[in-house]
Amino acid sequence: METPQPPSDDPRRDPPRPWGEAEPAITPQYAREPEPEDTSLGIKWAENRALFLVLALTGAGFLIQMWMRTPAGPGFGVEMLGAFSGQALVEGRWWTLLTSMVMHGGLLHLLMNLSALLPFGMILSRRLGPSLGGQLKWLAFYVGAGLAGSLAWLLLSPGGGAVVGASGAIFGLWAAVIRLPREGVVLPLFSMAVARQMTAPIIANVIVAVAFGLTAGMGEGVAGIAWQAHLGGFVFGLLTIGVLAPRRQA
Repeated sequence: METPQPPSDDPRRDPPRPWGEAEPAITPQYAREPEPEDTSLGIKWAENRALFLVLALTGAGFLIQMWMRTPAGPGFGVEMLGAFSGQALVEGRWWTLLTSMVMHGGLLHLLMNLSALLPFGMILSRRLGPSLGGQLKWLAFYVGAGLAGSLAWLLLSPGGGAVVGASGAIFGLWAAVIRLPREGVVLPLFSMAVARQMTAPIIANVIVAVAFGLTAGMGEGVAGIAWQAHLGGFVFGLLTIGVLAPRRQA
C-alpha cells in the first residue's frame, strides 16, 4: 500500500490524492498603504463653511468699525453704525438685531469672542454634519441664538443702552456642545450630565467681567458684559439644539 505524500507548498506540483485535490494556496494579504497625514489642524473648509462665513462677516464688520472711527470715516456713533438697543427698534432700525452680531467693542472683545467661537463653532459644525443641510442648520442656529441674546438683553435691561457682540450666539453654541457630547447623541435636557457642566459658563462670565473691568480704562471702549445676552443665547441653545441635531437619546 502506497503511503500518501504530504502536500507541498505549491498545489500545482501535488500529485492526485485519494482524499481529494489540494486546497489552493492562500495569497498573502498586503497591508494597505497608510493615508497621508492630515496637516489641516482639524480646520476643514468642507466641514466649517458656515463658520467661515461668520468669521468673514465678523472681520469685515470690525474693520468697518475701525475705519469709521478714524478721521477719514464719516464719524457715526457706534449705535448709528449698527449696535442694538431698544431705541434702535423704536426708530425702525430692526437690522441692528443682525449687524450688532458682527460688531465689537474693541480688539479685546473681538479676540475673546473668537477664542470661544472657533472651538465651539467647529465642534457643533462637526456634530450637525458637513452637508449643505447641516451647514444651513448651523447658520440658522447661530443667528437664532444671537437674536435670543439680543431680545433677552432688551427684556432684562430695557434701559441698558446699546449692545454689540456675538456673545449671545457663542453661548448658544456652548449650550449646544454641552447637549451634544458626540455625534448622534443628544443628552436629555434635565440630566446630570448636562447639569454638571452648568458651572463652566458661570465661571466664564465672571472671568470676562473681571477682564473687562480691568481694561475699562485702557481705551478699549467696552463698558462691561451683557450677561443678559449670554443667558438668552445659552437658554436658546439648550432648548433648541435637540430639534436640529440628529436625535438619539444617550
